[in-house]
Amino acid sequence: MNMQNNIYVISGASSGIGKSCVDLLLEKGATIIGLDLHEPEIKDNNYQHFITDVTDENSILSAIKEIEKQFTIIDGLINCAGIFANSKPLYDITSDEWNKVISTNLTGTFLLSKYISKIMIKNMKGKIVNISCIRSKIFRPNMADYAASKGAIVSLTSAMALDLSKFNIQVNAVAPGFTYTGMTSKSFDNPEIRKMSENLIPGGKIAMPEDIGKVIIFLLSDSSDYINGETIFVDGGYGILK
Repeated sequence: MNMQNNIYVISGASSGIGKSCVDLLLEKGATIIGLDLHEPEIKDNNYQHFITDVTDENSILSAIKEIEKQFTIIDGLINCAGIFANSKPLYDITSDEWNKVISTNLTGTFLLSKYISKIMIKNMKGKIVNISCIRSKIFRPNMADYAASKGAIVSLTSAMALDLSKFNIQVNAVAPGFTYTGMTSKSFDNPEIRKMSENLIPGGKIAMPEDIGKVIIFLLSDSSDYINGETIFVDGGYGILK
């Protein structure tokens, strides 16, 4: 996968799967534009960072304005910014809590894709990778808000692919299974919870962010040119047991 000197935008770049994608792409000689609410622990000449709130269209537009000053081509976008469920049953979720999850996980993906795709359209090429989750089709109690946002990402991905295919832009999604990140570390650092979770996975282990990142990198590469509008489940086989 030759990604030398390619330019990628990554939201949620400061931690978890987003940070793993930054590291993997920097290793391949790519230039990365990271977007996040927090400053990253990334020191590399090929990395630039913009403090950006993906729920705020003006914040996104401010970042886009700076990006367009420096770059005329964007080769790929990874929509990694996201938050977890409020961990409440449907009947206890407030409108504000619901809107925060939907705004971050779904609307943020839409807004950033909308503006980055306009840059890609000018160059008649590009790759967009969205992040769904196994909870888009395998459910647990107390995550109606999260499941709704991640299920919608699957549909949005396919719809985006249809709108953008005539511009030689492919749009796909990755749906991670159990993955050790900052959002999940509190649970998976508990030996009992970790063992119980690993017993549910045919692969026998919790994924690390780079396990998901490698699939995302594949979807950004030329090797995936004939894949479009798909959601790839990266879950160690968890889904096939359900």
